[in-house]
Amino acid sequence: MNNEYYILKDGQRVGPFNTQELMDKPLESDDVILLPSQTQGIPAYTMPEFKSYFKSEGIYYPTRENTSTYFLRLPAYIIDAFVVAIGTEILALFIFPQYMFKLQGVFTLELMKDPNALAQTLKKYSTDVIIIHTVLSLMIILYNAICESSKIRASIGKYVLGLAVVDESGYSLSFGQAFKRNIGKIIYLIMDFLIGALSYIAYMRIIWGDRHQAIHDRFAACFVVSKKM
Repeated sequence: MNNEYYILKDGQRVGPFNTQELMDKPLESDDVILLPSQTQGIPAYTMPEFKSYFKSEGIYYPTRENTSTYFLRLPAYIIDAFVVAIGTEILALFIFPQYMFKLQGVFTLELMKDPNALAQTLKKYSTDVIIIHTVLSLMIILYNAICESSKIRASIGKYVLGLAVVDESGYSLSFGQAFKRNIGKIIYLIMDFLIGALSYIAYMRIIWGDRHQAIHDRFAACFVVSKKM
């Protein structure tokens, strides 16, 4: 393609550039591009001729279309829950073997079948249960933050399903931003404590939101996008 393009910077045209020169700059997803005959530009991410370039660079600008696969976040969450639970248990067996073997001896399959006995045991070991839940929650936060700020830009569950977590311009998150996103999930626990099941209505805003952000996504200014769209 031999088109000439201009970039709009601070109200001024910069250029002209051909397609290759723009990509060599490198081109940013939110750069405003004009053709010579145009007086108003459009964002680079909306231009079909640059779509393959942005994908090759791993830039996935969040749009209503590529965030519309929000329904895949539930199966991704289930996959991640298994990954974290198994990983945490293996790690705990290495670090605290006696403690873990003790708990395995207490919480047996037979106990799980007896609701009354289970309730009494949970009450007796309430401190241990709180510790386990706290450690598991921290592991989930760290696991997601590390994965989302890595090269794959997603937890294992999201990666398997072709999703990525990106910032407002379609780039990778920093660890701090990914950590903030996952700490933001505590909002749901607070809401659940205050208003009970109604808290899930707040999470459902992901369905009708402009780019399908959950509250914790908005908290960290990020998006979950499909890399296949």
